[in-house]
Amino acid sequence: MSSGISSWADAADDVPGTVVTSNADGTKTVVSYRNNEGKLEKITQIIKEVKVTEKVHPLVAQRRKWIKYGKERNTPPGPDTRTTQLGEKIELKLGTAWKEQEKEEEALRAQEAANIVSDQRIKCRSCGGAHFTSKCPYKDTLGPATPAEAQGASGIPEDDGANGPGKYVPRHMRRDANGNLPPKDMSRDDACTLKVTQLNSIVDETMLRSELFAKYAPLARVTVVRNKETGESRGIAYVTFATESLAERALEELNGKGYYSLILRLEWSKKKKT
Repeated sequence: MSSGISSWADAADDVPGTVVTSNADGTKTVVSYRNNEGKLEKITQIIKEVKVTEKVHPLVAQRRKWIKYGKERNTPPGPDTRTTQLGEKIELKLGTAWKEQEKEEEALRAQEAANIVSDQRIKCRSCGGAHFTSKCPYKDTLGPATPAEAQGASGIPEDDGANGPGKYVPRHMRRDANGNLPPKDMSRDDACTLKVTQLNSIVDETMLRSELFAKYAPLARVTVVRNKETGESRGIAYVTFATESLAERALEELNGKGYYSLILRLEWSKKKKT
């Protein structure tokens, strides 16, 4: 037979019970023992009980009167020091500084919005021109013209005398020497322009220039058609190439190819005459 302790269960039987002694100053001395890896340790605690009167919810007060069960069936109300270790009571105090910070942020946002409204001018969401988006001449076509088109031979933006100096006027809205507008059936020269459909909504002009059509550069113009209200892409874009041969090569190589999980469809913006 072995004379040593065989397991922690056997060692638990040899640990003396907890002894509670009342002191003259109203405190209690609690002496307890524990087995730490085969060594008996003695723990002495001095506890001072302080009675505090507090207002609690009626249901909480009713619960404190419940009859205890188990080893604490015959103990008085409240926690028993033999089974419960009392700690320092910590009160949670929430600060209110976040409310003042939130008010300051709201005031700052309101001031910025007021400044934007005061400095706001009429600006087209499609081409950035000084006109309403609903009256944009490029809302369903190619978008704004290139800087080269916006300037005349002298390098100064052309002017019809109605929109003020220094403002670009589209070709179909320019008046001749007699002050007459061109015929309404006058169409743009889109011989080098492709219409790209079934584009992913995340694709923008920069991605088309630097990724999809990078090998066919230089590109004269790239415009993604967007929703007037939300600004989200409609999955349609117009791309103008430097030469018709580049546009034709892009049409042959990219039509039906996959791009960002969708199959592209390319066609001429202006149907070719046969």
